[in-house]
Amino acid sequence: AVSDMETAYTDASQRQNTQGYNKGGGNIGGMTLTPGVYTFFIAIRINADVTFSGGADDVFILQTTGELLQAASTKVILKGRAQAKNIFWQVEGRVLVGKTAVMQ
Repeated sequence: AVSDMETAYTDASQRQNTQGYNKGGGNIGGMTLTPGVYTFFIAIRINADVTFSGGADDVFILQTTGELLQAASTKVILKGRAQAKNIFWQVEGRVLVGKTAVMQ
């Protein structure tokens, strides 16, 4: 399992950006994200609910050289046929998920 995780992390880190850099200044709360590769050179912050909208086979990759910070009581929402198994977070820093926050 650890080997699979390392392989997925390395693969995600090597994907080329398709959705721009530092979207929303790092604050993706309140946004609806479509499939693709999002690259951040700053922390990714989820201060409000964020939605991933796509089809059953669509892939979302979020890369950051910083941290991933999800505020308390916020949700990561899947819309359409988007699936949690197709969302990859490639985070070099720490990951903090606030109390009662939901990340599917």
